[in-house]
Amino acid sequence: MNATVKNSTELTDRQELRQKLITGYNRNKTKIDPNLKRELKHGWLMPYIVQIDNLLWGRWDYWARCQAMPEHAWLRLKMEPALALLENREPNPLPKFVVEQTLPSEPIPKINWEYSAATAKMLDRTLDAIPQSGSWRSWGSLDYIRYFLRWAMYGFGHPKHPELPQEPRRCEGASMRLYQTFDAGLLMLYPEDYWGRLLPEISGKESQQATGFFPTPLDLSATMAELISSDASNDVLETATIRARSFYDPCVGTGSMMLAQSNSCLTGVGQDIDSLLLDCALFQFFLYAPWLAIPIWWLNRSDLLLGDSLSQENPVSVNAKFWYEKWRLLKSKKTVQPTMATVELRKSHEPLEPITMPIATPIANNNGKPSIEQLSLFDVGRYITSTAKKKNKNKND
Repeated sequence: MNATVKNSTELTDRQELRQKLITGYNRNKTKIDPNLKRELKHGWLMPYIVQIDNLLWGRWDYWARCQAMPEHAWLRLKMEPALALLENREPNPLPKFVVEQTLPSEPIPKINWEYSAATAKMLDRTLDAIPQSGSWRSWGSLDYIRYFLRWAMYGFGHPKHPELPQEPRRCEGASMRLYQTFDAGLLMLYPEDYWGRLLPEISGKESQQATGFFPTPLDLSATMAELISSDASNDVLETATIRARSFYDPCVGTGSMMLAQSNSCLTGVGQDIDSLLLDCALFQFFLYAPWLAIPIWWLNRSDLLLGDSLSQENPVSVNAKFWYEKWRLLKSKKTVQPTMATVELRKSHEPLEPITMPIATPIANNNGKPSIEQLSLFDVGRYITSTAKKKNKNKND
């Protein structure tokens, strides 16, 4: 199957899925059961996010494969200090050989950004579900947004939010209403910087001038990212090195520039003085750019920093430090360290058939960096594998 036919087929499948989800959402959008009770566990949203992404973009699948370092690459990484000493040079924290042997041979699955008015209405209606009565667009609108983002972060399994957030005053039952109203599938079907569009709507011009938040439209960010990455080589080994490059956004806002750049880079750091904007960016990273939400452990650290990029003060991490701390705890609690692990790998253009390969477990890794067990942090591999088995079963039937 040539690339043109493949892209046409993927577009048709995506359009059909979009229509089904929108039809289903419109049919059920008024059906909120006030008596519904569900025990939402930490990370409960991730199985849905991974499965939907596997049908649409394949980015969480790609993230999982990037986390898996082959044994020979791990040995080469451990040998770097000794080799640098023998060759009388400074140690390279990320040798080119390690990058080339670890990253998938395929390029990063690109997301096609597309705004949807129906998706924006869904997000608006989701926020409207928080107060027991009235609209969320009131004097407490920002508090409602903060609550929703913390509720979503708990659903994503972020270690900073191990417990469900407390419901705002006069919003009793908000968690279950959000559970019935929020549709992550629509956001993933129509990827866009929705927070960058929504926040200016509820902020007057004076408020925007006071905060300095003037979001860059995502389509413009995408054009700028393409220009920045236009020097990318067609050589497989060179593109691996380019994918490992990092970037820095000193005024990240809701993350439009980082989202656009995630089509070509696997690491990046964003900084802002507004914690709400950073939470909005992180929310969108979970949906569209997994490697910016959960860092790839062996690459340069991806992070979101709270602080003034123009001052000399040290900014505070609001994302990566929580993951590295969680991985340190997981490593310290583990009594038996396996020497190999098995992961399911596939090429994006090949049938979903499991390919096993040995993966080194970095037992003696410094700085508390995680072992390869982080692949199953949210049982990502299990959901990818189960989806593959269902597809193969349907084909056989």
